[in-house]
Amino acid sequence: RHYSAPDAEDLHREQQVMNLLLLNWSDWHTEGYIPCTPIEPGEKTLEPIRTRGWTYWHHLFTPRQLLLHGLFYKQQSTNSIVQMVSGLLQVGRYADWNSRLSVWLPSQGGGIGGGKNTFLNQALNTLFNYATRGFLGLSSLQLDLHGYYNCSTSTIFVADARSIVNDCHFWITDPPYADAINYHELSEYFLAWYGTHLIELFPFWYSDSKRALAVQGSDERFKYAMVECYRNLTSHMSADGLQIVMFTHQDASVWADLALILWAAGLRVTAAWTIATETESAMKKGNYVQGTVLLVLRKRIAEQSGFLDEIMADIQPEVEKQLATMQDLDDAEDPNFGDSDYQLAAYAAALRVLTQYAHIAEIDIEKELTRPRVKGQKSPIEGVIDNAVKIASNYLIPKALHHEANARRDAWRNLSAEERFYIKGLEVESHGEGRQGVYQEFARGFGVKDYTAMLASGNANEARLKTASEFKNRELGSAGFGSSLLRQCLFAIYTVRDNEKAAAGLRWLKDETPGDYWSQRSIMLVLLRYIERLPMPHWREDAAAAHLLAGIVENDTV
Repeated sequence: RHYSAPDAEDLHREQQVMNLLLLNWSDWHTEGYIPCTPIEPGEKTLEPIRTRGWTYWHHLFTPRQLLLHGLFYKQQSTNSIVQMVSGLLQVGRYADWNSRLSVWLPSQGGGIGGGKNTFLNQALNTLFNYATRGFLGLSSLQLDLHGYYNCSTSTIFVADARSIVNDCHFWITDPPYADAINYHELSEYFLAWYGTHLIELFPFWYSDSKRALAVQGSDERFKYAMVECYRNLTSHMSADGLQIVMFTHQDASVWADLALILWAAGLRVTAAWTIATETESAMKKGNYVQGTVLLVLRKRIAEQSGFLDEIMADIQPEVEKQLATMQDLDDAEDPNFGDSDYQLAAYAAALRVLTQYAHIAEIDIEKELTRPRVKGQKSPIEGVIDNAVKIASNYLIPKALHHEANARRDAWRNLSAEERFYIKGLEVESHGEGRQGVYQEFARGFGVKDYTAMLASGNANEARLKTASEFKNRELGSAGFGSSLLRQCLFAIYTVRDNEKAAAGLRWLKDETPGDYWSQRSIMLVLLRYIERLPMPHWREDAAAAHLLAGIVENDTV
């Protein structure tokens, strides 16, 4: 591999690029082949202005990038309408993958890596080591457009959901998730390139982002705007019609808002499914949801009334039915669903029960729509959804806990919330999961307030629990996990490894086990057999000690 500084010939070529660009600058601006509009400040669009002083969209591109994109754009504009449309799509792809915001990612295998797209994550990140592509590099980004469909009976138009007047049997929507992504601002990056050509090709469309109409926020205005959208779609849906709502979020309060919105719009959830939609990438550092729930909704016709305590009772069988169906279809050798998928399914099952009621005695819908989100305060609907997560957490018993289903259920039933949290955490860790958000969801589901003492690492994508030897005698005997049976087993494992004698661990269990050793012995064995089979490298020696200890406990007699 050879690195060198730019020489005189390189600099001369760059000056040629600049001269060619300046030669065409005025005409290309007028004809819309390169962006010339200013960047309107916003939550995301302020970043290039604040950090680099880039105030126009063309500032986000180098002269060579502008020249290449402009030449391609000009060439496509002289062709047929179909080619012009494909040209718009192509120049948008070029703009995404070839800008001053295009990320350079090193290779995981030690190679030089390569350039990625601007929107590898949903932000305008200003970089000092961005990736630039030459002419041959752009050719690899060519869209595979072999043909098109001429749907003579279809109508495509851009409109605000609150003003739609067309009747449809099916409405498919992907609504904003509170303030997760500022679509309206980010769309301006591409609209700057499409500009006047978009209006020429589609006269009934518009070429601005309509920021003022964007449904966004987390207050009552957001909820009211969403209700208006879905209420209007529902009013323009046949009695036997369907709506499909795609939703991706793990915050119970956001799901509570969604339940309230759909409920107020006169819709009821009749089915739900979780699919993997969020692909992993090296830029996704943090706690990202990887599944999307597809909710199937129908008009709520019946005027059924209910009480929260009745609804709570109905939630459990509905959640368990949803999870059982997913488990039956899942491939044991190559699972399609992870724990976060099952939790999302629990949210959806709760909505299925909630939205079938036209009236819930303890809930004033107008009051709930105007209720601001206050940290630490939960709405009644959020309480129902939290309960669904707890039901899911208790239902999803780790299959590796014991080979006999009855013994597994009995042991699981007798474990405390902290013990279940720890066992479940080990299970997802064994599958290679390291997102801290997974542990946060488990803590919420099991009702564990503080679990930081159990973590060996709390880094976003490298979170894991302490091993028996990492715990040693820390927190031993303290309230909660420190005084649990599992914690005593972990210390006994550490004792076996430290003393290299299984008898030392057995002595500890007989002397320190909370309650009677003999009555707890069967649960101890389930826990020890589970730990001895842990496949993680950092558990290897502790797992071997657990194997020795399980053997002597199993053969222990009065």
